[in-house]
Amino acid sequence: MNAPILYLGPEGTHSHEAALRRFGPKAKLIPCLSHHEIFSRLCEQRGARRPLAIVPVENSSEGPVTQTLDQLADHPAVGILDSFSLPVPQHLMARPGTRLADVRRVCSHPQVLGQCRATLARLLPRAELVPDASTATAAGRAAQEPGTAAIASGAAAKIHRLAILRKNMQDSEKNVTRFFTITAAKTKPRAARTARKLRSLIHLVIGNRPGALLHVLAPFDASEINLTFIQSRPLPGRPWEYGFFIEAATDWRTPSAQAAWQLVRALSESGRKIGTYPVA
Repeated sequence: MNAPILYLGPEGTHSHEAALRRFGPKAKLIPCLSHHEIFSRLCEQRGARRPLAIVPVENSSEGPVTQTLDQLADHPAVGILDSFSLPVPQHLMARPGTRLADVRRVCSHPQVLGQCRATLARLLPRAELVPDASTATAAGRAAQEPGTAAIASGAAAKIHRLAILRKNMQDSEKNVTRFFTITAAKTKPRAARTARKLRSLIHLVIGNRPGALLHVLAPFDASEINLTFIQSRPLPGRPWEYGFFIEAATDWRTPSAQAAWQLVRALSESGRKIGTYPVA
């Protein structure tokens, strides 16, 4: 893999770990400060070595990562190459010598605070919960501030030389995050029909009228296409109107799926195929 790989940084985030697992330690990994920066750099880069990116799309406990979905809606040039899931252990960490009784505030990404809500209420009911840009930046803050703990990865604890006060803070033992590998390259590799499991993601804008969503979904039912993900997101500049991300367990290249797509598109104000990709 010669292309640089963008991820939500800094080093030590779960996205960083996902990029390492997906592409290996020899890959050229480039941290970005936000989802917006990732997508902007994907689309701005020119030349033969256009970057790829790893982005989280949903968590089994907290649901969709809305920042990723909003950027997919705003950047039609970006497509999905594959989808993979990883277990996400969350650890409570602070400066060496810190006890649980010393912790006055806990920092982490908002998604992670949500994944650990019940455990935090039990262990640290009086601690202030402070959202941060990423788990790694939260770990950096904990390294600087007495009385501040972070919830982050084991890699973040090593990078910032923090002591782990409690392992596996996540409320669910089966805490899993799904990631997309994405690209803005004009020519995108096509998912092999022989892949064990294929899914397809579309984005639809549907008219605001009674029964509109029901009518749009009917062709999927008629074609016996299983829908694995439906998420609405506000449309910028159109208060109380929404776009819909719909993932289907299908390959749009099959005749039945093509027929369903044509009907869905005709019933929608606008529609876009974001990608067909293997799922691991």
